[in-house]
Amino acid sequence: MRLQWLIQQTLGGLKRVDGAAARVLQGGYGKAGPVGPRSTCRLGLTPEALTDLLCGKAPVVICKGALDAQTCSHAVSRLQAVADAEKAGSDHASSESSSSSVRFSEWRLGADPEAPSSDYAKLGYSKTDVLIQEGVRMSAQQGGTQRYLEGAAETCRILRNDVFAPGTFPLDDIQDEISSLPGFLCRLEECPSTRRHFLPCVVRRMTPGGRKREGNVHMDSVVPGRTLSVNVYLSVPEDGTGGELILYPIRKGSLDRWLNSHFFSTVEVQNFYPDKTFYTEQLLASGQIEPIIYRPEAGDVVFIDPAYPHAVRDFDGPPSLQRISLQTFSQVSMNKSSERESTRLLEYAV
Repeated sequence: MRLQWLIQQTLGGLKRVDGAAARVLQGGYGKAGPVGPRSTCRLGLTPEALTDLLCGKAPVVICKGALDAQTCSHAVSRLQAVADAEKAGSDHASSESSSSSVRFSEWRLGADPEAPSSDYAKLGYSKTDVLIQEGVRMSAQQGGTQRYLEGAAETCRILRNDVFAPGTFPLDDIQDEISSLPGFLCRLEECPSTRRHFLPCVVRRMTPGGRKREGNVHMDSVVPGRTLSVNVYLSVPEDGTGGELILYPIRKGSLDRWLNSHFFSTVEVQNFYPDKTFYTEQLLASGQIEPIIYRPEAGDVVFIDPAYPHAVRDFDGPPSLQRISLQTFSQVSMNKSSERESTRLLEYAV
């Protein structure tokens, strides 16, 4: 680490991606789109916006009002019913909500019960849970464990049949709309051996507190343009209380990653020590790298490149105030359909 620090101080230095800015699109039912009459979500996404997202020109793409207010309100009330059943300890909760697949559970950064907690609770048994609880690192070639695949089916049943019915599941609409764009194909990841679907998303529930004022800055991937984070906002804090998404578009080419490896390595581990203060936080707060800041509204769908340092700012209010969203990751690769043509393939799952 001392050598990394020396290299960073003498040869490195953080630089902002030239011209990086958020791209704001108008979604919703005012836009014509390749969706059916029962569709829940319309993005208004364009091939140009998605391309700019992948190349770093627009590391945040916002589809405003992609879901209508009634859909969001209905989904939040149904998710609250899941939480109420768990809290009341009803027969339904005790028999069917015995795992994170069907109930909200605290999310910790490791298997140790003393490991630091993250800043949200979630519904859904994810790939990371498999690694922490079962010791299995899932991959596209290896497939999912039995527990994971069964949990994914349980969570999907709740989201499709209880939360969003009679409308469509938003991730299905997002998949269809992206696949309709020239040069793109989007699909849910599946187990290569059983062909059973992976978990399409988790439901995140955030409450006031539990994070630093500027958020718990982190990165979910290493190289920009290879992974996307998709966030569907169902409920957000009231205006003026906080909860903004903040992303720092720092150059992360191969040379930049090597020269500034001390900084990026520190960002990766700092949330494991929530009671400590790191120079990375002070550097980002200095204004040297102008961040992209956006305060989501209920009904927005926001795509970000999670290779860049990002966080959700804390927000003020009573414990009953919640920020609820669907979240998934999409892996990006090239899918060659012929010798001359190729398509960007987006496979999503958590």
